[in-house]
Amino acid sequence: MTILQRQFINDTKGIPIGVILPLDEYRWIEPILKQHKRVPDSYADKLKKMEQAADDSRFMNDLHEVMSDFAEVDAEWWEAKR
Repeated sequence: MTILQRQFINDTKGIPIGVILPLDEYRWIEPILKQHKRVPDSYADKLKKMEQAADDSRFMNDLHEVMSDFAEVDAEWWEAKR
């Protein structure tokens, strides 16, 4: 059996975004976490955010960059070479 201690999860910038806790420690804070449960966005809210994204220059620039990267990788690895 492996016993895990607390394990912190960081994003790519090193900022802590989560933690894995032993079950007994989780049970201590479980009531607090349930009080702060995130309410999921409604379908209408998601559609509104999608519509707004088309006018968000940072989003569109990121999307263009990602799609270009995918096209490049796809051409290198998946397309038949002649």
